[in-house]
This record gives sequence, C-alpha cells and structure tokens, in this order.
Amino acid sequence: MASEAGGSGASAPDLGGSTQRVDEARRSVTRTTVTKAPGNVASAIPDTPAKSSPFERLRQSQHGDLSAARQPFSGANMLRLAIAVLMSLVWLLTIVGAILVLLLWRQDRSAGVLSSQLERTWDLFDVLREIERWVVFALIPIATAWIALAAINVHRATGKRRNPIVAAASLPVGLFGVWLVGSQIVAEADDWVGQAAGFILQTIFIAIPLLALERVANATEARRRPLRASYIMGVAYLAALQFLGGLSTIDQASEPEQWGPLGAYLVIGGLILVLGALSVNEAARAIEDGTENRFQLRHRFGESLLSQVPHR
Repeated sequence: MASEAGGSGASAPDLGGSTQRVDEARRSVTRTTVTKAPGNVASAIPDTPAKSSPFERLRQSQHGDLSAARQPFSGANMLRLAIAVLMSLVWLLTIVGAILVLLLWRQDRSAGVLSSQLERTWDLFDVLREIERWVVFALIPIATAWIALAAINVHRATGKRRNPIVAAASLPVGLFGVWLVGSQIVAEADDWVGQAAGFILQTIFIAIPLLALERVANATEARRRPLRASYIMGVAYLAALQFLGGLSTIDQASEPEQWGPLGAYLVIGGLILVLGALSVNEAARAIEDGTENRFQLRHRFGESLLSQVPHR
C-alpha cells in the first residue's frame, strides 16, 4: 500500500511536467514568424482619413455645389420672343393666303374670274410663299440658338450637364429628316400605305427635338406638358401640310371648284399654327422659369449653409 501511494505521488509531478511541455510545444508550432523577403518593401497600410463635417466639405469645395450655382445667361427670353413673332408671322401669311383663295373661289362662283385676275392672285401667292420661306429660314437658327442657350443655362443653374451642341443639333436634324422623308418617300408614294409609312417616319424625326428638350426640362423640373402639346401641334400641322394643303404646297393648277376647300384647309393650318405658337412659347417659358427657380433655390440654400459655417 505504501509503495503504491509512493508510486502515485511520484507520477503526479511527471504528469504535470509532461502537460507543460506539450503546451510549450503547441505554442511553438502555432507561433509563426513572418520574415521579409530580400528586395521587397513592405507596403504601408494607409490611414483611413477621418470623415469631415458637411461644413468642412462645403468650405473645401469653395462653398460646395449648392452655392456654386451660377446666374443663367440673359437673352433667352428675347430669343423666345423672336420665335413667337416669327411663328405669328407664318400664321399671318397663311391666313392672308386663305383669304386670297377664298376670295378667288367666291369671285368664280358669282361672276367668274378673268385670266388677268387669276394671274395677279397667283403672283401674290408666290410672294407670300417667298416671304414664308425666308421667315422659316430665320426661325430655325433662332430656335436652335435658344435651345443651346437653354441647355447652357440649365447646367449653370442646376449643375446637371446637358450638352448644348447635341440639344441644339436635334432641331435641324429632326427637320432635315422630316424634309428628306417627305421628298423621297411621301411625295413618291403611289398609295396611302406608302404615304402613311412616310408620315410615321416623319413623326419619329419630329420627336428628336422633343426628347432633347425633355431632358433639358427634366433637369429643371419644369412642366413638360407644353412640350408634348407642341409636339402634337407639330404633327397635326405636318399632316395638314402634306395631306390637305398649305401655303407652300397648294397647286396653282387646281380646278376652280377646289379653291373653296383649299381656302378652308389654309384656315385649319392657320389655327394649328396659332395653337402651336402658343404651345412653343409656353414650353420655352416653362424651361426658363424652371431654370431661374432652380438657380434661386440652390443659391439661397447654399448661402444659408455658408452662414452657418464656423469661421476659424
């Protein structure tokens, strides 16, 4: 019994020692020493910069985006007024042409028309057509200039970039497409299917400046309903011009019994022009007002933030 107790007492220290040696061996295995290879430079982990306050970011960015709003250029309202005047002039020329044709139709029904009277009437019609052509040639570059200026002002007032070249080029590109399809497809079509297909293509080309101006109006949060009304009036006037008759499309070789309907078609075209001029003016004014409102909002809000920036 004594020998057994002595043996067990002697084995306890041995067990504790072996356990200690196992722990040391385990720590030596799990301990890993990373040595740098020759020629390699240890990359330092960049310190994460502390987040700055909104006021500091506002000061470092030279008053921030809000107060960086710049005053829109002046002159857009003058260009819009010139567009309205020229479109009104086109309407006036159309109404004068309608009056001439209706007077010619009435004279033919009452006492007949002399060849000299007919010749003078068509000469006046040619003068009206020539004036209308020059008015339209003046209207296109002015409208293009307004679109470019509107896109620039939107960028200055809101900070949202709208390419003025792309926006301005949308109008002449769309009008050229309408003219090209009209002369190559609609005028050469032998049936209503070809005419309808050409007209659909023309409406797509008319939508090009509409989409460009939609982006400009969207940046200023302006009303877009006048723009869409302008598009509808443009499509309606194109349909009246090609399928009914307009100042530039009336055939002087028409029979006398057709003069009455031609005069009525010109009156319809004049009414569409009036509605179109009002829609275009309202759409342009909505974009101008939206640009000015956004500028005032950003400018005043930016100034209110700057007044709260602590000065050091």
